[in-house]
Amino acid sequence: MNIKEFDVLRYFCENHGIITQRLVSDEVGQSLGSVNSIISKLQKAELIDEGYQVTQKGLELMKPYKVKNAIILAAGMSTRFIPVSYELPKGLISVKGEIMIEREIEQLQEAGVQEIVVVVGYMMEKFFYLRDKYNVKLVVNNEFSTKNTHSSVYVARDYLSNTYIICSDNYYPKNMFHQYEYRAYYCSIFLPGISYVERAFQFDRDGLIYDTNKPSHDQWIMYGHAYFDNSFTEKFKPVLESYFGRPGVEGMYWENVWAENVKTIPLWIKQCSSSQILEFDSMDELKAFDPDYIHNNKVKVFENICRILCCDISDIDDVVTIKKGLNNQSFKFRVNGDYYIYRHPGVNASGVIDRKKEAASLRAAKRLKIDETLVYIDEEEGWKISKFIETTATFDFGNKKHIDLLAEKLKILHQANLSVGFGFDYQKEGDRIIEILKHIDAMAYRRSLAEKESMIPVFEYLQENKWQVSLCHNDLYEPNLLLDGDNLYVIDWEFSGDADIGFDICKLFAVHNPPFEEYDYWLEKYYGRKTERTEKLHLIACAAVIYYYWYIWGIYAGKNNQDVSDYMMAWYDKMNSFRKKAIEMLNEE
Repeated sequence: MNIKEFDVLRYFCENHGIITQRLVSDEVGQSLGSVNSIISKLQKAELIDEGYQVTQKGLELMKPYKVKNAIILAAGMSTRFIPVSYELPKGLISVKGEIMIEREIEQLQEAGVQEIVVVVGYMMEKFFYLRDKYNVKLVVNNEFSTKNTHSSVYVARDYLSNTYIICSDNYYPKNMFHQYEYRAYYCSIFLPGISYVERAFQFDRDGLIYDTNKPSHDQWIMYGHAYFDNSFTEKFKPVLESYFGRPGVEGMYWENVWAENVKTIPLWIKQCSSSQILEFDSMDELKAFDPDYIHNNKVKVFENICRILCCDISDIDDVVTIKKGLNNQSFKFRVNGDYYIYRHPGVNASGVIDRKKEAASLRAAKRLKIDETLVYIDEEEGWKISKFIETTATFDFGNKKHIDLLAEKLKILHQANLSVGFGFDYQKEGDRIIEILKHIDAMAYRRSLAEKESMIPVFEYLQENKWQVSLCHNDLYEPNLLLDGDNLYVIDWEFSGDADIGFDICKLFAVHNPPFEEYDYWLEKYYGRKTERTEKLHLIACAAVIYYYWYIWGIYAGKNNQDVSDYMMAWYDKMNSFRKKAIEMLNEE
């Protein structure tokens, strides 16, 4: 039985009542003449009767093609759907009044696919209700935050057979699923132009895919769901198992695993129109399809914005995700022509951030006109709304003009000699993190203790030689310093608190890390004079302690699946560099 004959026989298996050849022709996409010829052949083979009813012989013939189950991939964090994904996994987002994964499940069940497996990870508990409502099976991917979709298919590999593989955020305006499928395929739409994001298919006249490429250029691309038949599964499953756990494959989609073995694991293209399958890759794409999505997904983030800015939910638009910070996630949005930033606390923030202290510091910084961006901060939950600043340049610690602007802000802050009633002690904060590490990773705990031991001479020196203790920012680095012409905004006061002002001042040179003999040049704007040796020693010791703290914090963040690898080496090297110089100067006294 060829695929055209299969499509006609499948139509009769799945449809009953009054059926005409014209109707069959329209539904299976074949000419009326072709349908007429195939029906005659099926009747002659006793696969259907004169009334177009499928015979027992026909049903037996279709058995190998019967879809056994479907696996819905719903473990991902859906970062492109911020801010809704702060509170809902992408599959549970409502589109035109229907929850996407529920719509998929109902379409599958309507098509006759009863065994449905949902792979969960991020906010997995929010999917638990699906078991009672739809009798689905749930499989947990515990590595959803560090591995891509190949890991989700891997944890559900024992269910692979004649299986649909579907992403929980696909939307099908018309049901595309069936009780029977002819062969393994991947859905595809034609994409004009060049795309550096999408992977394209190269295929022969029969639709057999023999290669893939990226970027795509006026080609048919991967789009929508896939179908594994038993033959595909038998070849793909051992390959997937051989890939899993290899170094360097963490970020691979399951499609990448197949694409690297395309010539030995046959898969056919299923060409679709762009109207048959919808994939919403951003909030703007969803809004274009469903202008009321923001009303249908009543998440607390939107309620917070409306309450503070006294606006209606429909006033919120142009939502754009900003690169995730070390402790938080943020997005830019517009209300009535003005742009704002919404800061959502990250999963690691609660363990190291005191929000009451941050709030007090932000209000003080606003009064001093050091940071005038604050609109509102919630001291209990940690979310914050700020005015968006359109920067004109990136702050550069190697730029003397930029350093002078920062020095002026620090002088205003320190001369105010404010206390917010909350201290920030780098050594004690580091001890607190080390104590947490003691209970989660013995090796990391011992490594941290060794670094703490090597810092003792520096700690002791600073204990005996304290400077003015007042409100300090304590986290001066490029993302927290916004330039708008000659205006500098010192933002993000999460690590602020009453501290030795040397911890702020040392950042005038410690990030750029110039040669030690050039310190006077970098500190001139703050002091208005050359610095004395004892001042340099104090500031170098402060720099050593700062980078010690961030190194310890980085170990902690890494244990919480937060990638700080871009910073860790620099923190470690600077900790050693400033510690060595401080101890060298102490030994000279």
